[in-house]
Amino acid sequence: MNTTIGKFCAVAATGIFALSAKAETVQDAEPDALLEYVEATGSQYIDTGVNAETGLKARCDLEWRGTLSNKDWAFLNACKDADLVADKRTRVFLCHLNSEKPFFGYGLKSRGNPGNSFKFVSGKRCEVLCDISDSSSIELYQNGKKTFSAREPTDTSRAEYSSFENVNLGLNLYLFAGNGDGTARWHCQARLYEVKIFKKNGDGGFDLLRHYLPCIKNGRAGVYDKANGTISYSFSGTELVAGPVLDKPLDFVKWLKSAEKNKDDRAEQWFNTWVWGKGGLKSEVDVGVCEYSGDRCILGCRGDLGNTGETPTRLYMAYHYEKAFRYAYGTLPAKSEINVVAPTNNNSNLLETRYLIKSDLRDGYQSVTVSKNGGVPVELHKDGQSYLTGENATTNTLFLLAIDRFANNGSVSATCPSSCIVYRTKIWDGDELLRDFVPVVATNSSGVAYIGLYDTVAQRIQRCVLGQSGSAEFSDIASQAGGTTNTWRTAVQPATRIEYVDSDGAYDYVDLGVPANAGIEMEATMDWLTIPAERAFVGARHIVTAGSDTPRIFPYSTYSTYTNDVLAETQHAYHYKNSRYTARDSANKAPSIEKNVTYKVLSRIEKGLQQITVWERKNGAWKYLGTRLINASDDVNLNIPLYLFAVNEDDAAKYFVKARCRTLKLRVKQENGSYRLVRDFVPVKDPVTGGGVLWDKMTETYFRNSGKYGLASGGWERPLFVGTQISIR
Repeated sequence: MNTTIGKFCAVAATGIFALSAKAETVQDAEPDALLEYVEATGSQYIDTGVNAETGLKARCDLEWRGTLSNKDWAFLNACKDADLVADKRTRVFLCHLNSEKPFFGYGLKSRGNPGNSFKFVSGKRCEVLCDISDSSSIELYQNGKKTFSAREPTDTSRAEYSSFENVNLGLNLYLFAGNGDGTARWHCQARLYEVKIFKKNGDGGFDLLRHYLPCIKNGRAGVYDKANGTISYSFSGTELVAGPVLDKPLDFVKWLKSAEKNKDDRAEQWFNTWVWGKGGLKSEVDVGVCEYSGDRCILGCRGDLGNTGETPTRLYMAYHYEKAFRYAYGTLPAKSEINVVAPTNNNSNLLETRYLIKSDLRDGYQSVTVSKNGGVPVELHKDGQSYLTGENATTNTLFLLAIDRFANNGSVSATCPSSCIVYRTKIWDGDELLRDFVPVVATNSSGVAYIGLYDTVAQRIQRCVLGQSGSAEFSDIASQAGGTTNTWRTAVQPATRIEYVDSDGAYDYVDLGVPANAGIEMEATMDWLTIPAERAFVGARHIVTAGSDTPRIFPYSTYSTYTNDVLAETQHAYHYKNSRYTARDSANKAPSIEKNVTYKVLSRIEKGLQQITVWERKNGAWKYLGTRLINASDDVNLNIPLYLFAVNEDDAAKYFVKARCRTLKLRVKQENGSYRLVRDFVPVKDPVTGGGVLWDKMTETYFRNSGKYGLASGGWERPLFVGTQISIR
């Protein structure tokens, strides 16, 4: 597996080094698995080993649990002289709750929530940012909504704490409790999703001291410090509670594609980045735009307050309206004149136009640039507006491929979904990299695979959320995968054999990967779901501008006859060069095609003898319909792949058919004159999308729809290989 982007869960390393007498921190260790969260129930704590002193900054992604009223809970704290009266305690409270309100302190100064305008809510994920490096400040976000921020200098009433340089408690910060002179106090009930602790360095930047991720090791829940390669467990007599095991990446893919709005019952697909929209953010979004009608958000959020006369706040970091990019910050929208290029043909190469959109919202910057296909970046205009600060840009979390909108009634919904090919997305808060999303194939605990985004920072999969009208549900049918950057080395699950896969007759086709050259033999069982005139079930051809001589190889196709320009019947046929030949029965009659009847077809196209033979199945029995043998001296080699459900016309899918494929085999003629089986397709359930796909038993490879959506599927189900897992290559 590719390990160049982040570390996946790996084997345990040996060697234990105690940071305390209780030996609850293991050095040089990697977890058995990462978790969604770990939860403290009111008696656990972890010694971080970080001294409570000047220059610290913390980012806590957490969720308070239980009843919050009349509770005094510490999440990341230390306090000196804890037995003295409260107003004499010297403290470093980076994350604390007091009777539902935020409470933070530095030196002798403590701070609650001014005006009682904010209360923490139990069971709602929130983020607390606390900075005591230059001035004591805190920012709070809950369920995506920015709720409170405060900034002030430290207390200077005592000389020994008159400056930031002098505060040093000589006590380690505790997690899930406060360190009160070496004793764990104010234990909390909370879930930890991610915690970072920084220390300001001499260059004015910050060093990452701790980066805690929930984990499990040998059945024991703890936190993995990604920054130092250690695992810490509860230092008390009770253990942390383990949340669900995170899904595991199987392999990176080059891109993923979201569905087009209101198509294929998969509208409004998006990813919640869990980054709160505000000033100071930067982002890089590497995408291809697939459709551009109306408002389409690639990365952004918006606070829709719902009150008459109020202007909603916006944060559009990557956004377009029709064919032009837009940028909006706060209440001041702006529009660029850079055109969005999307495919004009639904079946053209969606990767032909690729944009790198960079947004920088730090104070004094507010710059957005767009590069097309690696070209020179072009800055978006902002209509002459000057953006001076970014404290109150928006009120919600950034969504990828839609907008997160928050209303006064507390509901959250997504709107303006965008159909895009996503290559990579990065988001910073200042210079701190918060998210680095790359597309992956992942698998859940049940072995079901899906396409998602892997965040190399938090080492967790973000699954696509599928929903409409304010609802949101997880879905395995998330999006389409691009080509893999390396092989899938892990079996997903035993494949489920299904009866057939169907094409839609408009977009669906499968690149079979076998050249359309003389010396091809096809064996198939299939149904025509409509009866097309002059269309191919499997085929390829070149376009010749001079005359009507169009070289083609259609191993199985239709041929229609007309009487007085009126369609008389459609017959089983194959096409070779510019000629067509129909099957014939003993009376030299060409059998007609019927809709929703299963046919078995055997055809061979080679220099010399060519043939087609057709059977049909009715009332549970097979009936021979006819054969056609033709001697041909021409040798046609197109050297482009055969397509299923469409014709490959010079590497473009054309002339789609609505048909059902039950089995399909392709053989290629060898130098000794024999035919070798190179493809043996059977329909199976796709472990990535849950839809229909063709599994080739010869190459042990899934052949997916090369068009816009997945293939429809149905019929009975049974294991493909009893007792055998498929090895995906």
